[in-house]
Amino acid sequence: MQDHHLNELFSLYFILPMLNLIKAALVFLGILSLSTSNLLALAPEWKVYRDVFEKGDCARIIRELGAIQQAVPEPHGDFWSKSMMFLGKCLLKENQPEKAKKFILLAAKGAHSDVALFHLIQANIKSGEKSEALENISQLLEQPKHVFYLARIRNLLRENFNSEDERKMLFHFLSQHREHPEYFLHDAKLHQLFITQSDLFKQPVNKKLRLLGWLYPEDEKTAKQSHKSIWPTDFKDLTPEQIKLRVQNLKKLNLHPYLISHLPRLVEDQDAGLRQWLGNSWIDAHFRTKQYQSIYTKIKEGELEKDWGMSAKNLLYWNALLKMKRRKLDEAVSYVENLKKIDPKNSRLPFLYRSLAKNFKSRRKPEPTHEWWTRLIKEYPKHRYTITAHWEEAWKYYSRNQFYSSLKHLDAGFAIIPKYSKKRPQFIYWRAKTHDLLKHQQESDQLYGELFTKYANTYYGLRGMLEQGKLEADSDSMKNLIKKTEHRSGQNLTDSEKILLKRWEFLFDILDNQQAEEEMLNALKKDHSKSFSWKICELLNRYEAFHTLQKVIANHYIYELYDQEIGEDPLWEFAFPRPYWDHVREVSSKAGIDPYFALAIMREESHFNPNAISRSEAMGLMQLMPATAKEQAGRHKIKVNDLKQFFEPRLNTLLGTDYLGRIASRFNDELVYTAGGYNAGPTNMKRWLKTYNSASPEEFVEHIPFQETKDYVKRVYRSYQIYLQIYSS
Repeated sequence: MQDHHLNELFSLYFILPMLNLIKAALVFLGILSLSTSNLLALAPEWKVYRDVFEKGDCARIIRELGAIQQAVPEPHGDFWSKSMMFLGKCLLKENQPEKAKKFILLAAKGAHSDVALFHLIQANIKSGEKSEALENISQLLEQPKHVFYLARIRNLLRENFNSEDERKMLFHFLSQHREHPEYFLHDAKLHQLFITQSDLFKQPVNKKLRLLGWLYPEDEKTAKQSHKSIWPTDFKDLTPEQIKLRVQNLKKLNLHPYLISHLPRLVEDQDAGLRQWLGNSWIDAHFRTKQYQSIYTKIKEGELEKDWGMSAKNLLYWNALLKMKRRKLDEAVSYVENLKKIDPKNSRLPFLYRSLAKNFKSRRKPEPTHEWWTRLIKEYPKHRYTITAHWEEAWKYYSRNQFYSSLKHLDAGFAIIPKYSKKRPQFIYWRAKTHDLLKHQQESDQLYGELFTKYANTYYGLRGMLEQGKLEADSDSMKNLIKKTEHRSGQNLTDSEKILLKRWEFLFDILDNQQAEEEMLNALKKDHSKSFSWKICELLNRYEAFHTLQKVIANHYIYELYDQEIGEDPLWEFAFPRPYWDHVREVSSKAGIDPYFALAIMREESHFNPNAISRSEAMGLMQLMPATAKEQAGRHKIKVNDLKQFFEPRLNTLLGTDYLGRIASRFNDELVYTAGGYNAGPTNMKRWLKTYNSASPEEFVEHIPFQETKDYVKRVYRSYQIYLQIYSS
């Protein structure tokens, strides 16, 4: 049927929009041969449109959906609204903001007007209508969901108001909303513009607003600039709370070198308590930047006492830590002993005892190591650090085959572990193994039973079951919980929860994923039904928002995963999903590794966040270091012009699995050694294997010197075993 015939016929019967809508879906699905009577019975598959949009084929979406311009009745009204939004987004992407506004304004007639309003603001800005954009932002701020748009609005304001006239316009907008400074004036750049324009217009600004730029810098440049421009009277009237807030924000920005030079300017004329707090922050900044010699000189010259009002006890504490950092452990001991002498109940002593023991251990001095672990056990028998002391002593004796002495510390340590501590399965596992070595079969069986019942799906539970040959799905040792699935049907959802779920489905469908995910996480912080959290998991899984899904599982279902039988239950698939599965299988096969091992690495490296970046600048799903990523790209003859390319999931996975495969080949595909080599580097792993060459894999894990690597290996092992069991069928 030709379009002009359709227009005549369905204009007559008021259903032109419905047919165009269905026709567009059928063009995508390739089934235009169906009769008109069947058209209205088909529900369009929106995923087709999402996929086309993500592939960048906006021209096709404009061509197929462009004829839909009139609102249609339910149940297809939501589809129509999504179509309008998609058309608007595509036209924006194609740099046609005037046409985009037409469709976005139509979408604003739907149930989610705030969503359309935000995209209209973007169209306004792109078409040069800055005044209209600000008016629409003011309207959006009146919407209940405005808080979820603020970060993106701030970015739009920062990036698009650059001319003199635009800055004046923006100043008047910021002035209108000055009663809510948290909206825009906590942003350093916007605050700077506000203050500058206030001076130009000779508009008075109260002290509270003037100080915001000083309190909330965003980098070293704005930190210096805000301090340079602070009024002397404002600086003089700063409260201790305001000073601490600035220092804490500077710490969050990791501006420790700047803090070293900045803090002395804040300490003048302050009371003793604040001076000492600032002094501790100043010393901490030296430690974080490893300026040990500098702080040693300051202490020696008495500067900490004179300028910072540092107490004798505080000086002893910092001196002890400084000596440890400078590897002068005997002198560190002297300072700890003096602190113990003048203040036997000092709360920092357990930390210092532990630090001394760890430092002596790293220097391979067993006698003083034993002395300080023993003192920690005797003097602070129930302290949390004492659990570590018992473990270290137990492991020392175990490694020497002194199993009775080891068991003594394992039992004592276990007795003081909190009920929900992750250390419990570790102690149970090694107690069971030790009893087994001592031929205490009854005690060993009892402990293994407890491990498999309460902590079956932890690293130690899975390793124990594998060793005992009890990883089969029908294992009697595995606790079968009665699955409480009644909440999964959604029958207990409140009306407001149903409305929110429908809204988030709409946001996902128009690829406003960030908006949907932020709203979901915020909603889960409030009281809600169990059905609600489950339906959120279903939505996140359906739309492949795996990183946020991991957050929800960790916060709401983690304890259900400890002892529930591993299988095809959706909860397990939510916790251990298979993103980019076809691609992962392909590249893993080429790299010679199990694709489930690649997924385990990916899960523990980034929690499936493709944009993840670590403090050491590791990038993407598989957390590739820049040098490693470049080397791997060279091996594949892939030209890279920008490091941002390494965040692309398919490229990151290709290079990461290839690198993982090369490490695996060096360590005979042993999971523990390969995972450890991926985290700490193959060179470190090779050295550790040489040192602990007689250890079994489970013993070797406990010997790994880097705590981060040790924990990482355990997590990867657990994830890999669970992946195998979930998807083994």
